[in-house]
Amino acid sequence: MRSTFLGFLIAPIIIYLALTDAIPNVVILFNVIGILVVVGGTVSAGIMTYGVKEISSLAAISLKVVVRPKINEQKIISEIIRMSGQLEKNPEMVSTFLNEDIHPFLKDGLRLLDNGFSGDDINEILNNDVEKRYDRHMAEVELLKTLSKYPPAFGMIGTVIGLIGLMNSMSTQGDAMNSMIGPSMAIALLTTLYGLILANYFFVPLSDNLLHRLYHEINVRKMIIEGVVLMQKKCDPIYIREYLVVNLKPDARKQIVVGLA
Repeated sequence: MRSTFLGFLIAPIIIYLALTDAIPNVVILFNVIGILVVVGGTVSAGIMTYGVKEISSLAAISLKVVVRPKINEQKIISEIIRMSGQLEKNPEMVSTFLNEDIHPFLKDGLRLLDNGFSGDDINEILNNDVEKRYDRHMAEVELLKTLSKYPPAFGMIGTVIGLIGLMNSMSTQGDAMNSMIGPSMAIALLTTLYGLILANYFFVPLSDNLLHRLYHEINVRKMIIEGVVLMQKKCDPIYIREYLVVNLKPDARKQIVVGLA
């Protein structure tokens, strides 16, 4: 979460410094009509592509990047090993684990284990859940990637409209317009700037962030499936530990081994 906030802070600072260095009066960078062309055009194109319901969920999708907690694989593996050791002594303890504050997907696996499902059934059911979750979240990633194509296009549309108005004024006002060409061109190019910022600062980073988080979450869930299936098979906790720690980086593996040796 901190790295996400840091990324969102650095880009505006860099853009602001570059603009203030190039343009003494930054007030001219705010053009309401230009913003409406880019933002309104992007939203309307998105509605035509996906519908109102999907576009209205854009804010909720964006918030996932900020509010979704970081997954602690070490903690999950430690919990699986601890539970497997306790189940060796008392197989009836599965129901008590369901009341603990653990990863929701691990809780789903323990619920299946408590209901007496076989290892194959648990593997099939949980993997089906993972596949469906992947499809749902990939749809969100694709939504953001598709929307990232529209702002630059509408930015160019706004620029062309501004240039048409500029040329028309030049033809009607003649030499009196020469001193206004520079400022008018700057305003015409603003929509291109808006489009590039919206696409490359908002939509593209958000979609890539969600995709990265999705791959990480899917790997963690597959690891949980392996752990629950091994618990169902009543494997030794040390075997489970050695089987699962391969999902961690070397330093993190040592911490798990030392902490549970």
